Amino acid sequence: INKKKMLSLLLFIVTLTPNTAEIFTSMAQMENLVHLEKSFIHLLQNYVTEEEKRLTQLKLFLNEVSSNYHHMNDSDAAAYIANPVNAYLMLKRFNNEWRNLEKTIVENSRKEEFISNFERVQELLPSEEDYEGAIIALFRLQDTYKLHSSALAKGLIPGVKLGHLRPLNVGDIFEIGQFAYSNNDWHHATDWLNTALMHIGTHENQVTRDSVLDYLAYAEFKAGKVDEAYRHTKELAILKPNEQRIVENLDYFNKYLHTSRSTSRYGDDGLKDDSSAFTSDNKNKVLNAYEQLCRGEVRPLTKKEQAKMKCWYSAKDPVLKLKPQKVERVWVDPEIFILRNIISEKQINLIKEAASPMLRRATIQDPITGKLRHADYRISKSAWLSTNKYNFLQALEARTQATTGLDLSYAEQLQVANYGLGGHYEPHFDHSRENEDRFTDLGMGNRIATVLFYLSDVEAGGATVFTVGKTAVFPSKGDAVFWFNLKRNGKGNPNTRHAACPVLVGQKWVSNWWIHEFGQIFRRKCALDPNL
Repeated sequence: INKKKMLSLLLFIVTLTPNTAEIFTSMAQMENLVHLEKSFIHLLQNYVTEEEKRLTQLKLFLNEVSSNYHHMNDSDAAAYIANPVNAYLMLKRFNNEWRNLEKTIVENSRKEEFISNFERVQELLPSEEDYEGAIIALFRLQDTYKLHSSALAKGLIPGVKLGHLRPLNVGDIFEIGQFAYSNNDWHHATDWLNTALMHIGTHENQVTRDSVLDYLAYAEFKAGKVDEAYRHTKELAILKPNEQRIVENLDYFNKYLHTSRSTSRYGDDGLKDDSSAFTSDNKNKVLNAYEQLCRGEVRPLTKKEQAKMKCWYSAKDPVLKLKPQKVERVWVDPEIFILRNIISEKQINLIKEAASPMLRRATIQDPITGKLRHADYRISKSAWLSTNKYNFLQALEARTQATTGLDLSYAEQLQVANYGLGGHYEPHFDHSRENEDRFTDLGMGNRIATVLFYLSDVEAGGATVFTVGKTAVFPSKGDAVFWFNLKRNGKGNPNTRHAACPVLVGQKWVSNWWIHEFGQIFRRKCALDPNL
């Protein structure tokens, strides 16, 4: 492979990703990592060709990572990282193996070429935060969509056909369990460590049975599963009979069981099996409803509600005369409308092209201070596009204004969001409620309405759900969802609490206009009736 050609390729990849902080929060930026990793493979192949000595360890790694990209074209990158297991493994490789690669070859007399090229892209590499964020995303997908770790480790997702898959090996599974363990997440720790235990012997000896049992037994005890902790410690004592700590643990668990059974109290805190704390029955009702809706468990419409679900062509505004807008009412309170094919493929591509270089970790407005900040319950990257700067937005703005009947000169800039691995936005309101800052910095009043455009289809997950009405709208490229956040008396509608479900498979691109109440006095007239 020509050295100049390889260097040019690496420099080209650098230009693809101007902002790599928190890569896991944006699938678009993770897609660039696929191309970057493929370039690393070519670079490493070149190095291996020239350097035959002391390369046994490098060749083993090369074979493993190259197997992920056999028969894959550049156009397959999005499909590859659409699988959450592939996305996790790639972030893990960048955080661990690729970083450690320098240590492997540092003593080689001809290391200069490889190191210099590798250092050029150091700032592009995912961080420890990306690696940990990927694991947390897997946990989120598990909990929301009720996926067992054993199935997720194989990339088996119900109803989804996946390609380009390399299952997690026992070492990967063990690491995920250890991460949960180190964060006192005993629910996920016991789940993943049990799965690791089942995989012992099915792979090369990457992980020993006694090391898994040691972590698992304590995690089970902390989760209140003392019987299982005792059973696994008993097995561990057989494997390591001379280790005093294990013998003492076995004796402690044995006494604990006899004492707790007489009082029916289990677990480290004296509660009877606190693992139930992780079941949906004990979760916050809003989050419980949110997860059910994400799984498609929506409330069926009554006959009376069905009679109100209608569709029509909107052509009252002159802008819509030549091409009327398809509108569907899909819910009553709040009234939720789907605007079919309101945005064209060309407009979508222009928006994504303009937004991609500016994507930054999405923020939320602090309800007390009104300031913007990051939050774990919103995982995506966003950019803002002004209609004044990006003229191609003017036609979309005019059509949206004509369809909604609202004045978009009193709207915020168009927000464009790309959701990352397990990307989501937990239940929230778009408008400010009583005693919260009402966007005083903008000087346009509260957010009266939301228009949400779907810029991509999503293979699985990613629905927009309304937790009070118990309904869901699934992404459909080219469509938009529209609803009023405020009632006609200016009060917020509590039924507009909504959420963006985690993306299970695929990429999710959306954009939205938040329209404010100033300027709408003659377009959406006030009314004292609190029901309007």
